[in-house]
Amino acid sequence: MNHAYPFASDGTRALLRASLRDRAEQFQIWLLEGQLKSVIAAVEKTPKALADLLPIVANPEINMNVRFGASAVFERYAGTAALKALLPALGLLSAHGDHRVRADACHFLGMSGAPEAIKYLEARQDDPDAEVREIVAESLEELQTNEE
Repeated sequence: MNHAYPFASDGTRALLRASLRDRAEQFQIWLLEGQLKSVIAAVEKTPKALADLLPIVANPEINMNVRFGASAVFERYAGTAALKALLPALGLLSAHGDHRVRADACHFLGMSGAPEAIKYLEARQDDPDAEVREIVAESLEELQTNEE
């Protein structure tokens, strides 16, 4: 399903907002519209809402601006309890069938600063995709440096 509405009129966007099923969809629309600050404000108000960005991470076909926006929010939460709480979900995404999803998940695992992330990253050291392997190596190095 393509959620990209770059040419939607204001009326159409208003109808889309009115029919939203959940916060994940709202975040996606805000990021599509370039409203990163709205997503950041929502997550700052409710840090558990960081989890609502996981559907974006898990969707390899998502609009690149939406993906970059979600990554920017995750990066703001590097080393926080909110990001560490997502380790099991990110661990699952690190084994996703698409290399883009695996790469992002491994990057966020590394940013967590949590030693518990190491097991998920080590499982990806022999990933078939070179970019994923590179991110895994960098993330493991960062986590092991933080442990010392």
